[in-house]
Amino acid sequence: MLAQLLKRDFVLKSLEKLNGGIREQAAGYVKADPDIRELLEQSGLAIDDLHDTRNEFEAAIARDAARAPAELDDAVFFPRDAVVSLAQSALQQFCEEKKAASVIQNAARGFGPAQRIPVTDMEMDPALASLLSGAPPQRGLWQRYELLDIGWASCLAAIGVRSWRKRHPFNDQPAQPVTIGNRARVILLSDWASGLPRARKIGEAVRAVLDDPEAASRDKHVIHLGDAYYSGLPREYENNFLKYWPVKMSEAGVISSWALNANHDMYSGGWGYFDYLLRDDRRFHGHLDREGAPSSFFSLENDNWLILGLDTGYHENLIFDAHDLYGGQESWVAERLAGAPEKNGILLSHHQPFSAYPGESGGQLLLDKLKGPLSAERVRAWFWGHEHRCALYEPREKIEFPRCIGHGGIPFYVAKGDLPQGVIYEYRQGFQELLESWNYFGFVVMDFAEKVINVSYINERGTKHQTEVIPWK
Repeated sequence: MLAQLLKRDFVLKSLEKLNGGIREQAAGYVKADPDIRELLEQSGLAIDDLHDTRNEFEAAIARDAARAPAELDDAVFFPRDAVVSLAQSALQQFCEEKKAASVIQNAARGFGPAQRIPVTDMEMDPALASLLSGAPPQRGLWQRYELLDIGWASCLAAIGVRSWRKRHPFNDQPAQPVTIGNRARVILLSDWASGLPRARKIGEAVRAVLDDPEAASRDKHVIHLGDAYYSGLPREYENNFLKYWPVKMSEAGVISSWALNANHDMYSGGWGYFDYLLRDDRRFHGHLDREGAPSSFFSLENDNWLILGLDTGYHENLIFDAHDLYGGQESWVAERLAGAPEKNGILLSHHQPFSAYPGESGGQLLLDKLKGPLSAERVRAWFWGHEHRCALYEPREKIEFPRCIGHGGIPFYVAKGDLPQGVIYEYRQGFQELLESWNYFGFVVMDFAEKVINVSYINERGTKHQTEVIPWK
């Protein structure tokens, strides 16, 4: 990822530049400009796609103007906005494919022998940055090369917007149930697929856990709780996810791989998630339903435990930041838990059922739909991501072990002050870069031992910073 595309002001200026390019393209199309018409034809776009994208761009700019800047906007900008995320994706692809010579890799910066990289070591050179963030020229004053360059990037964004507006159909059938060992090792990581240098360190740390001699006799399973950045395009799954996924292709039949759907996965309509990640890569073949179609919700079970992976990303209200269970998942969860009274339930989702942190909300719909199983105390533990932190909650909503583990691949500052009410542990270890301290990324290892789960919380350096035991009830 390029440093400039992780800065809010730069991205918003670039969005305005792309929008200006869209307007010029539309005007050129009306005037039968041969270059503009050829560009649209090659991109598979119609004039209506340009109009739709212009409207979405302008709405996104207005939305951003109305919001209060988040604490990290100046350093790490991963907006919960499909249109802005699609613009970031388009600009990233434009720079990599059309302006590769203008992309610079810097040496690692930081204090101490580790020379850690807080965010990214890639950036645009000044000329490219100026091209993408400079003020759009007045109508009719575009340089020819600039119009075609910006037009190419605008077309990429328009393709993404069209995919987002016409999202992939939802498969209402779950993946076929999978039986795991009573002494299985299950690894959870979330919000990881950024491709950033320290996210790649997480992949290496997970690999070390898979190769741990102490786990040689266990069957192993790795589960990503969602978000491939910026917007879940196939090329982003390839470059940021599959390239660094800790399970090797040759291990596809030995170590199972799973990936939940999430908001960033759906920002391009979910086409990359359903038709590229789940269908085209055999490591994720467990996601297929009985008819061989990819499904975004699944179950793993042994004699004592039932793990249910939920899709909370397909149905998300971006305006109210509210997330929900789509299709028949509500009934599926209730039926699976009711049908296995001898097993303790564990839920996995991208989004949170609740939060103790300011600005985070939207879980009430999940709690309402799962009221039956929760009231019956059938959910022993719930692990989720979305919030880029690691926080262990005290029992709540009749869930004994509610856990947020969204600290897998997005840089964030070390939290300060007292723990929020209801939080019993928050991971706050990290390193200092200039005036700020950055949290280490992390993941979770669950070692099943019959009626006990030994849980370890491990950071990007492979260091275990917290442990707990989840007993069968």
